[in-house]
Amino acid sequence: MSEKMVRTQVYLPQEIYDQLKSRADEEGVTMATQIREALAEYVVEKPKKKEHILTEDDPIWQLIGIGKGGPPDGSVNHDKYIYTRDWDPEDEATA
Repeated sequence: MSEKMVRTQVYLPQEIYDQLKSRADEEGVTMATQIREALAEYVVEKPKKKEHILTEDDPIWQLIGIGKGGPPDGSVNHDKYIYTRDWDPEDEATA
């Protein structure tokens, strides 16, 4: 029983097309077969990664805690602290 095929169309760079065509002529392997074999190998070798993208040595971990401290109402009044030129953190600490 043959496997069901789905027809599709792809655009290839001219250089790859020429290489596939040359190999097809030399080895008697159709271009379609070469492409199917290459894609099957790609799918097997590159399974979907279910592992975490971040590693333990990722520099992003250094950002943890960088925002610790500051005004207790910083999440609500952040515009005041970011855009006010004469804001004094000492005034907020005593308030």
